[in-house]
Amino acid sequence: MNSEVQNAPEVYLSVDEIPLAQPFSLLVSVCSETAVRQMRVDAIMPAHQHSMNYTPKVTALDGRTFRVDDMLFHMPGLWELQVDVDINDQSIFYTSKIALK
Repeated sequence: MNSEVQNAPEVYLSVDEIPLAQPFSLLVSVCSETAVRQMRVDAIMPAHQHSMNYTPKVTALDGRTFRVDDMLFHMPGLWELQVDVDINDQSIFYTSKIALK
């Protein structure tokens, strides 16, 4: 995932498959020496200017790995996955583009 914050910790996604119009889960791992206090996840379709129809559930597995359930991309096209993490009292915003057919 990409962040505009200089020296931001690396963030990695792990997902088996992203089906169209069906719920899926993913794992988000943050490579930080400091534990993440909070994580928020959403996805938008920039071309249509809307987000998902559902709010995903984020569960901390430990201080650096999170499971995100109830993700659902309800239509094909370019999605932007957005992850916002709180580390050391700083909010760091990450994005990743996902093309779904």
